[in-house]
Amino acid sequence: MTDSTQYFFKTVTPEEQEKIAYVPTFPELLEKMKKFYGEKEAVGDDKVTYTYNELCARVARRRAFLYEQGFKAGEKIAVMSRNGVDAMEWYLAIPSAGLTIIMLPVQLNDQALKGVSMKFGISAIFSQEEFMPLMGEVPAKVFPIESIAETEAPYGEGIVKTTVAAIYFTGGTTGAPKGVVLNHGALLRGGFNGTFRSTQVFDNRYITFLPMSHIFGSVCGFLTAMYTGAFLYACGDMKRAVGLIPVVKPTCLVVVPGLAEIIVSLAKVKGKEFLGNLNTLIVGAAPVPPRLMDDFRAFGIFPFPGYGLTEGANLTCANMDAATKPHSMGIIYPGQEVKVVNGELWIKGDNIMDGYYNDPEATAAVMEDGFLKTGDLVEFDEDGFITIVGRIKNLIILPNGENVSPEEIEDTFYKESFVKDCLVTEQQMNGEAVIAIEILPYGPEVEGLTPAEIQAKAEEVVAKVNATQPTFKRVMKVSVRDTDFKRTPAMKIARN
Repeated sequence: MTDSTQYFFKTVTPEEQEKIAYVPTFPELLEKMKKFYGEKEAVGDDKVTYTYNELCARVARRRAFLYEQGFKAGEKIAVMSRNGVDAMEWYLAIPSAGLTIIMLPVQLNDQALKGVSMKFGISAIFSQEEFMPLMGEVPAKVFPIESIAETEAPYGEGIVKTTVAAIYFTGGTTGAPKGVVLNHGALLRGGFNGTFRSTQVFDNRYITFLPMSHIFGSVCGFLTAMYTGAFLYACGDMKRAVGLIPVVKPTCLVVVPGLAEIIVSLAKVKGKEFLGNLNTLIVGAAPVPPRLMDDFRAFGIFPFPGYGLTEGANLTCANMDAATKPHSMGIIYPGQEVKVVNGELWIKGDNIMDGYYNDPEATAAVMEDGFLKTGDLVEFDEDGFITIVGRIKNLIILPNGENVSPEEIEDTFYKESFVKDCLVTEQQMNGEAVIAIEILPYGPEVEGLTPAEIQAKAEEVVAKVNATQPTFKRVMKVSVRDTDFKRTPAMKIARN
């Protein structure tokens, strides 16, 4: 069994460990940023670039603006913005003032925005100009996202590890999502966990791809960067961000598989120079096909798969040995207690949420004796590497009583070069429930083929995979997509 602490800490020297040492509150993180990285470039965009000292000073001026409005400790302040320097500053300022931040998904319409503002008791929203037309019926104060005071202000009083820092949405953007309540210690544990990788830890350059309303984007894509003194180039347009790679020359990117696919496809056309100085890819939030990892390794780039969930402050485990264990999500980070109950992963630690906002029943359903019931079905190998085999809520119960995990079946298909993406569901055929699959083919595998030939090839792949599976796991219905799947804002397939 791999020793978890040794596995991760071997990547940093004792001297470096002091720089990335875990801190439990946002004020302590800001002090760390000034102490170790003061004059280094921290954040920037097309118009401005700020050092860590300048960033911290601006964050202090943002706090002063909050105090000027009379907000009290614990009030909920929202931000509605695409990725940008302003949004980053508010993400640091609001919790460090003792308030609770809510990063709003930009997909919300006016009615959904009104609904979540009422449900979560939002006192104020700092909005990008683009979203101001949605604010008409919002029962909260609304300020331009550029709002800032002339003078600096201190941290909020009484902030400790267990002080609530943020609420994240989970379960959709329809106006009635659950709110995951995370304290300072949980968020900063997540950011700390993200610092470990076998490639360079410090002096990285990032382009922000994932929205900060997504836990993966704000924890691994932002807080981890602040821990390690990285430079973050802010870009609110995901498509434009891809084109900026050869210009900004990031060394590390935090992406979901769909984005990784776009990036490597462009590199195949434009050559390795398109990737600039990129050497590390942190990829998660959805299954990572082994083919995709192989494509990046061919360019000398090391992909790091990992696993986490909003309720666990994003980062639960990571795989620094993807070349030898390509189907695993890696080793559980130190400081967590884990157990497997009827195949389900339960985790406990200071990265776990306080609960769902104002929803004790939903909280009780997923928490027991301090453990979070993740809802994920897992397996551990003899070295302690974890593999996610499915979600309990997605299980297909067949007429013969067998329980089938669609994700487990999908994983077998991701090993086939023909498959770019796929979705396994339960469907009806001749009046009976059967396992069905939709396949989005990988472009080079079907170039020049007719639709009929593509369908025939898909059926050949399914027959090949079926031959390796027990009868009850075999796919009986096959369809091929000529357009992408509907996706969530984080580019996962929208399974439901």
